Amino acid sequence: MNKIVDQESAAALAMSHSPRRIKTLAEGINARTYLEIGVNKGRTFFDVSIPQRTAVDPKFLFDVAAVTDKNASLNETTSDNFFSTLPIATKYDVIFLDGLHTFEQTYRDFCNSLVHSHEQTIFLIDDTIPNDVYSAVPHQKKAVNYRRQAGGKGGRWHGDVYKVIFALHDFHLGMNYRTIVSSGNPQTLVWRSNNGWRKPLFNSLETISRLSYFDLLDHMDILRICEEEEAINLCLNELASK
Repeated sequence: MNKIVDQESAAALAMSHSPRRIKTLAEGINARTYLEIGVNKGRTFFDVSIPQRTAVDPKFLFDVAAVTDKNASLNETTSDNFFSTLPIATKYDVIFLDGLHTFEQTYRDFCNSLVHSHEQTIFLIDDTIPNDVYSAVPHQKKAVNYRRQAGGKGGRWHGDVYKVIFALHDFHLGMNYRTIVSSGNPQTLVWRSNNGWRKPLFNSLETISRLSYFDLLDHMDILRICEEEEAINLCLNELASK
């Protein structure tokens, strides 16, 4: 499959795809701990039923005082500040990365999350396929303005998170991954596995940081696109075989 998925085609599932996928993954590994970077209004966080849940966001868009769940740790701070003080011994079973939609921040969040993961940890990275060239601009206001100037509508913005997949491909050969494109917003599922070997393509983070939306179109195969069920089953089966 080598076409960009239109985010609006999955509008009916936009509110449920993340918790649904996380729930299936969590059940598959009997997850007990969960970390979510980028919580916003908490639509995903409060739908996740993993016992111990940790939320990180510079500004929660919900009433923190109204949250009574003692198993929910709410950290209103940047992810950089959060990781800088998090005890090294703290590990999470499932980690959902949905913070600032830029390559640099999302990749930094992923690298910091690796320190707090174990052999069975599953990562889910949001917004890894921009729906058009404007959505891929790493500045939200500019992305929306450029689209409007070109006669388009809507405020869709994925930023350049897709570059994280190029970095995974080239610099994390001990991780396997698949990018889910059906039944909801595109997300990339990542887990530890020696079954996903590939030959590095760029060998330079600087080169990756300079890639464009059109470079993505030229290298769509690097995303390893597949259906939701297929991606989840592959992940769980490989983790179970260790």
